[in-house]
Amino acid sequence: MEETFQERTEQPTERKIEEAKKRGKIVQSREIPSALILLISSLFLYFSMSHGFEEFVGLYVRFVRSLDMEIDRSNIRGILIAGFMGWIKVVSPFFLLVLFVSIAGTTLQRGFVFSLETIKVNLDNINPISGVRRLLTKRSLVELLKSIAKVAVVTYVAYGFFVKEMPFVLSLPQRETRFILIYLGSSLLRLSLNISLLFLFLAGLDFLFQKWQYLRDLMMTRQELKEEIKEREGNPLVKARIRSLQRDLARRRMIEEVKHADVVVTNPSTFAVALKYVALEMPAPKVVAKGAGFVAERIKEKARMNGVPLYEDRLLARALFYSVKVGDYIPEKFYLVVAEILARIYRAKGRTI
Repeated sequence: MEETFQERTEQPTERKIEEAKKRGKIVQSREIPSALILLISSLFLYFSMSHGFEEFVGLYVRFVRSLDMEIDRSNIRGILIAGFMGWIKVVSPFFLLVLFVSIAGTTLQRGFVFSLETIKVNLDNINPISGVRRLLTKRSLVELLKSIAKVAVVTYVAYGFFVKEMPFVLSLPQRETRFILIYLGSSLLRLSLNISLLFLFLAGLDFLFQKWQYLRDLMMTRQELKEEIKEREGNPLVKARIRSLQRDLARRRMIEEVKHADVVVTNPSTFAVALKYVALEMPAPKVVAKGAGFVAERIKEKARMNGVPLYEDRLLARALFYSVKVGDYIPEKFYLVVAEILARIYRAKGRTI
């Protein structure tokens, strides 16, 4: 008796993966876009900090200078517009870069996949009981452990960084304000770069884990694999029936060709081979039908019905049956003996080759 429960031991097929993609289920790590955004943002700020700092200082200076002007509605409007445009000029490249990196980080993982399944209304998503169940799953526990690991990594890196820089930080009160600002800015950027690189490494590990989990969730039972093979290649019973019908049709067509043959060479109890020859059109006699047992009897019956002569030659019938396919011309080694047979038949009918 077949077990009603089968363990999922088979790797998912390409078809199963494609169907999952259509439903919006893909391999994706949410950590990769976040890590890329943090890394690219840190690099962008690092290389554009001097320009951005000058822009902000310029905004501040223009704002302070404007205080000496008579403040009225037109001046306030001009100050606000100038400040807003300057702010847009500074931060817009950064936000565009973050948007691009976010889209690229997601696209590189899964490609361009569009599925309406992900935006369909699912009442289970707003069901409190289902929500509690999702919180208690193994996947939720893994996500919690990943979050704890990220916090621990950030804490460890930041702690190590501050311990290393602490002696220099304690000497900052004796430095100039400009030097302090430059040092703090560069230090925070170096810390951000270190954390983002570490996050990117962790995101790569998370992607590998997500891929393993994805394939594990799509694993199939042996029965599911068999059913898919049947759907893809067809039911073996149906295919066998189709092949049987095709053989029957080909056999009937072959037997119909017997009425056009010149002679049927037979082994009385087993084989029958029908030969046809048209002078000046064929290079040699051609086998138009052949068979053994029941098929041989049908060929001989068809020959009798259409007045095609039967010629008994046990050795020749066996040799032609095993060495020549239907529709092929006989080999040269049979030319002489077949020519003699055809000559006898043609003489009996008053014909010439």
